[in-house]
Amino acid sequence: MDDDKSFEANEIRFWSVKTFFKFLLIGLPRILFILIFLIIILIFLLIFNKESFYNYSTPIIANMFLTFLGYKDNIIDKESLENIKNSKAQIIVSSHPSYMDAIVLMTLFPDAKFIASNFVKNIPIINKLFEKKGIYLKTEFCGNLTNLITEELKNGKRIIFFSAGVCHNPEYVLKLRSGAFVPRLNILPIHISYQNNEYFITGEHDMLHHMLNHISNKKNSFTVRVLKEYEISEEEKNGDIEIFKENFRKYYINGFNLKSSNKCYKNHPYYKLLPENITEKNSEKN
Repeated sequence: MDDDKSFEANEIRFWSVKTFFKFLLIGLPRILFILIFLIIILIFLLIFNKESFYNYSTPIIANMFLTFLGYKDNIIDKESLENIKNSKAQIIVSSHPSYMDAIVLMTLFPDAKFIASNFVKNIPIINKLFEKKGIYLKTEFCGNLTNLITEELKNGKRIIFFSAGVCHNPEYVLKLRSGAFVPRLNILPIHISYQNNEYFITGEHDMLHHMLNHISNKKNSFTVRVLKEYEISEEEKNGDIEIFKENFRKYYINGFNLKSSNKCYKNHPYYKLLPENITEKNSEKN
């Protein structure tokens, strides 16, 4: 019996009397307010189109955005804050249970860049806000970015990787992708979870309904935990990258007391619904 529930989530019934009225009373006013806020910020970023302004304004914008969405009683313990303060790691690997993760991480790492999906690059307004924050994959999930990453690291940048890929149950750690491990540097591990262990899995419920329900909650909260940075050994610097990946994954699982999954991002319902994968399956059948 398969007890790996990495991609299982409770379906959110948005079109019910309770959730719909929550949306009208809380969600809709928030959406309108956020749109106005984003447009104002976008104007400022167009006027002050400098990276230093982006870095200075990022935590302010991110914290205001979270406040608008009802985020209160958020938790990050003293040990985690100390681990962030003491870390010189340029590579950061975080869990990815929700599309809110980037906003949460911006409050902690205002100068960092994200390895982001092409999906983000195509969202109006958001793509401009993320213009200096993203290193984008060439397709939805794929694209060799080694040269771009190397250049950013040489310039002293910190880079955030969601190494397990798209959103999944944060109690499980999927098999990790190679991007964060190619530079062969120390890694700072981050784990994010949300109230009631809420996370988003495409295929279990519609993304739009999930987000509308999420912003309609009167109160939201998250917890961030941070381990001491993982120090790469001499053997890992010169050896098989798969061993480095698995050693780090064990450190992450044990440090955060999570469960190991035998699945990877390609097992995600969202990945299976991508047009290129549908085409591949049809061609295989023929």
